[in-house]
Amino acid sequence: MTELICVFDCGTTGTRTILFDLDGKEISRAYEEYQLPPQPVGISEHDPEIWWNAIKNTCISALKKVNPEDVIGICADFHRATCSIIDANGEILHPALTWMDEREVTDMKSFQEEGGLRRSIPKILWFKKNKPDLFNKTQKIIFPDTFTYMKLCGKDTCVTDPTNGIYGIINKETLTWDEKLAEEYGIPVELWPELHFPGEIIGELTSEAASETGLKKGIPVVLGGGDQQCSALGLGVINKGEAKVTTGTGTFVDLVVEGPVKQVGDVPIFSLPHVIKGKWVIEGTMPGTGTMFQTYARNFSQLQIEQCKDKDTSVYEILTEEAKQAPPGSNGLLFIPLYVFRKGTIHGLGWHHTRAHFSRAIMESAALSAQMYLQMLEAMGGAKVEVIKSDGGAMNSSFWAQIFADILGKKIMVPENKDGAALGAAILGLWGLKKYSSIENAIEKMVRFESEFVPDKANVKIYKKLIRVFMPEVLRINEAKRITKDL
Repeated sequence: MTELICVFDCGTTGTRTILFDLDGKEISRAYEEYQLPPQPVGISEHDPEIWWNAIKNTCISALKKVNPEDVIGICADFHRATCSIIDANGEILHPALTWMDEREVTDMKSFQEEGGLRRSIPKILWFKKNKPDLFNKTQKIIFPDTFTYMKLCGKDTCVTDPTNGIYGIINKETLTWDEKLAEEYGIPVELWPELHFPGEIIGELTSEAASETGLKKGIPVVLGGGDQQCSALGLGVINKGEAKVTTGTGTFVDLVVEGPVKQVGDVPIFSLPHVIKGKWVIEGTMPGTGTMFQTYARNFSQLQIEQCKDKDTSVYEILTEEAKQAPPGSNGLLFIPLYVFRKGTIHGLGWHHTRAHFSRAIMESAALSAQMYLQMLEAMGGAKVEVIKSDGGAMNSSFWAQIFADILGKKIMVPENKDGAALGAAILGLWGLKKYSSIENAIEKMVRFESEFVPDKANVKIYKKLIRVFMPEVLRINEAKRITKDL
């Protein structure tokens, strides 16, 4: 019998189900993008049922290629800093406010205003202030992982882990709910889910969930973790001074450290528990860099989208080929990707710029964001990183991967499986099921890299000019008032 682990990779824009074997080889996968109704500017809400529907649909699809009897367990990774509230019957009282919801956020600095970057607290306070009738009915605060585990194991399995709970009232020293923070914000400890650690078996698949997913009743469910920490694990980034870059909805840079690191300055650097007990990461995030490329394609590439129909290609492949026509630095066209805060800005636009320049400049903005944060993380973590391990959508393009190498000025290692978060969850699952004696042993067997990208010295020289402009402009525009605030 081939033993498989089923992983649910629950992201901001969609969910994947991926089945891995014991060697970390992907056996089957399926993906579903969430179909969200139009929402007002600045609002980002999810009905949690869309997460469960995507899990069910993708799981059934992925299982078509395998024998469900071969699946020995379940683990998952999740988008973070998203929360909702449920009543005593486990019913959702209000759509979840995602990490991209900006009702309480207008710039990077305001990320720090509640509890030191604890992004779930202002969302719960928003419920308390604006929906008091619902808040008074609240039995539990839930995260995407909490909701999913309740669906898988039954409504009594109301749990989370520190990588998700850190956005709430966790004490960073003990990794337990903090009574002082609970009192400070008026959010009682008993409202938060039960805390467990990644890799723990938290329950078994119920007969109802088995019927809905196509999986076998009673298989163990192993606690996973936040997507970026799982991504670090899936890239083998677990030791002090090691770093990774992930490109997805946004650009995420993580550096492993020994413990919590105090925030310095106004640009948010998140100090977060790793999925490995006793390890921590510091993380810089530029929201929306990947989403911007998607938005650009949808709104300004209709012809290219039509050209993709009935062809085995995507609009992003066409845009990438166009981008190759523009030189490094896009002839001075520079994007400041503060899109989530409605402060995204175009610099240096001239008559000579073409669609190719726009495509390349958007791609370069993601890498420039990574470079800005890596520079900060190295200073805060006291580390000099020589090699970056990188996963996510951008790494499916060798052209984009080379842009990252040239802008970061470091060797980029790209894994065999670009969905590092899912592979990290698979490692946690198999370790929790005692298929591996240690995390290190699992990494050795399951994590493989297929390509490397070395900086081009000529391109590095060009990008240094952009780098000198990029960070000061990001900081300046972030601090300034939004010009179109009332429009």
